Amino acid sequence: MLNVEHFGAGLAAELNAMLAGRIDAAALSRAVAHAAAAAEAVCRNRPMACAAGCPHCCVLNVAVLLPEGLAIAAMLQAQLAPAALDSLRQRLATHSSWVRWMDDEERTARTAYCPLLDAAGRCTVHPVRPLSCRGIASLDSSCCREAFNPVISDQERLVPADLLRRMVYDEAFRALARALRSGGLSDRSIDLVEGLRAFLERPGCRELYLSGGELPGELWG
Repeated sequence: MLNVEHFGAGLAAELNAMLAGRIDAAALSRAVAHAAAAAEAVCRNRPMACAAGCPHCCVLNVAVLLPEGLAIAAMLQAQLAPAALDSLRQRLATHSSWVRWMDDEERTARTAYCPLLDAAGRCTVHPVRPLSCRGIASLDSSCCREAFNPVISDQERLVPADLLRRMVYDEAFRALARALRSGGLSDRSIDLVEGLRAFLERPGCRELYLSGGELPGELWG
């Protein structure tokens, strides 16, 4: 039987070792990837109905740690041409303005899909997707589709989900946060889109964060 807290303590120790000494963007990306890989090693081969082009839950609020946003921003900057990156920045800004203050229920009703999905409903940052996204796993795609149907209903709509996976990835998130704090970096979480906008639109945020500084408070609304 998996002891989730024991898993988290061991992972935090590994991440502390990875972030010992001078911390740069590459070290943070490796730490984020290690946290995801460690959680997936525990959850590997567990059943799930989720698949590419299945974006039903991609309307939910997603919180990330700042290094997760930094890693996603770095991938996008490396892969996208300048015009495509400018277009993405515009979509992120539009989405941010639209969904600000919406809870998950309203996001579902308004089908406020993540701006990182492509036209086919696939995640364009899947290799570096947030820990929070990785921890969500439906066991029944039809129930998932019905639960996220934007039609307002008084009926309770439940999705059979892998709760162990959710607990493991939540613990990985906490372990990474503890390691960041031990390394003198902010462990504050932020909305995925706002975190991306910070690193894509404000060049100084990257160096500010790496130096142990706090990002501007207005990023959190």
